[in-house]
Amino acid sequence: MSDEEYNDYKKLYIPLIKEKIDIIISTYTDSITSLKRDYNANLSLEKRNFLNEDNVNEYNNSLLNMKELASNEDINFYLFDTTDKNQREISFEVADVILSDMRSKYVEEIQKEYRS
Repeated sequence: MSDEEYNDYKKLYIPLIKEKIDIIISTYTDSITSLKRDYNANLSLEKRNFLNEDNVNEYNNSLLNMKELASNEDINFYLFDTTDKNQREISFEVADVILSDMRSKYVEEIQKEYRS
């Protein structure tokens, strides 16, 4: 994709994201942990065609790029590293972020109404 095409997509989609999406939550882990989890979840030792170390690393790099873009464009984006955490811990962290975000938005709306 050319730089021009990329910038055109940003101009088109970033306003839509800001208008339609309140919060973006994403998780990642290192490639080895990801592969171990996949093998354990599927109780299989067969080599995967798509889920491999290179693809997981590419996915993680994409998420890090998205985090930077979100920061630059003031998009509400949270990225959680699940490498050394279990599902329960991550679930609590995600829920805490979502609830805090919702609380801030509601307080902001109430303050706007009160001022009017």
